[in-house]
Amino acid sequence: MKIVLATSLYPPEIGGPAMYTKELCARLHTKHDITVVAYTDKGQPLAGVNLSAVNKSGILPIRLSKFFLAVWQASKGADLIYAQNAMAAGLPVVIVSILKHKPFVLKFVGDEAWERASQHRLTQKRLEEFLIAPEGGWKIKMMVAIQGFVLRHATMVMTPSVHLRKKIIEAYRVNSSRVMVNYNATEKIIWSPFTPQLVKHQIITTARLVTWKGTGGIIRAVAILKQKFSDVRLIVAGDGPEMDSLRELTRQLNLTEKIKFLGNISQVETWHWRKNSEVYVLNSTYEGLPHTVLTSFAALIPVVATNIPGTNEVVYHEKTGLLVEPDQPEQLATMIERLFNDPDLGKKLVQNGAKLLAGKFSWPAHLKILNGIFQTVVAKPYH
Repeated sequence: MKIVLATSLYPPEIGGPAMYTKELCARLHTKHDITVVAYTDKGQPLAGVNLSAVNKSGILPIRLSKFFLAVWQASKGADLIYAQNAMAAGLPVVIVSILKHKPFVLKFVGDEAWERASQHRLTQKRLEEFLIAPEGGWKIKMMVAIQGFVLRHATMVMTPSVHLRKKIIEAYRVNSSRVMVNYNATEKIIWSPFTPQLVKHQIITTARLVTWKGTGGIIRAVAILKQKFSDVRLIVAGDGPEMDSLRELTRQLNLTEKIKFLGNISQVETWHWRKNSEVYVLNSTYEGLPHTVLTSFAALIPVVATNIPGTNEVVYHEKTGLLVEPDQPEQLATMIERLFNDPDLGKKLVQNGAKLLAGKFSWPAHLKILNGIFQTVVAKPYH
């Protein structure tokens, strides 16, 4: 099968879509003819994969036009196109799909309109409220309209969680028969040249520094924990628009010596810091399905996370991790303290997380569903 994979992020860039593209191509290229169309200025060669690189310079309409032309060319003779998001990749792809009558599979991992509105503080609404009544100006409302158009015209939509599937069907009026859940997958281990050495009372979080990731709440939890654990330490891996305000919060709480901001670092470096830490924390108010939790399962580190849709499809309270309610630093500190004081609980959570990872969150499970989707959309007449 000849497949065109369209993505907005590509190695060596850091981010979930880039890593997914790399891992997926490594597993598909022996059985399929793969061409990747990606926004990249310094694309990393991947074995057995053809790369069509689209320069990221220029204003948005020019970038989208260049991507459209690259997908048009790459899709000659292709059986299907697989896009990694609805906007930067999905919009050019859906136009090619319509004009060429090509099957088009969309991987939809999050609502980009809501994320943009939240990041720029144009809305205070949670995703569920936003989808009922979008706000944030005409640009945001246009993004909502474009996402809906792309979702409704995809031959098949793939989501990483039951929660997100439900929201797509309800909010964007997508035919339920066209939306399938395929859970994220992750490697069991990541090779690292570093020798891990556990640092007692060290906490790590890895996330884009945006409002809905709740990193400020973790910092406030550290301030509480500091009263009982003088050696407590927080590692923050990631960058984003909230970096300056989080540094300022750290100064205000007199935690400068307790919190280390790493910025964007490589997957190998992140793995090293994760393996050195005693607890992983994800304090989001919104997730599709958190890949970073799966990576923590692989690293055999106990997880504390928020009890929100998406996350609670992988973190089962007191089985694979500990759950807290969003925006509750005191509760977060209490759960972290439990893990500091109860190594046996941490071992149980780690063992259960590893078992879950080897099952429905494994690459074989992901590929089985993905290949089934590919075969289905190619076999049936163009929609």
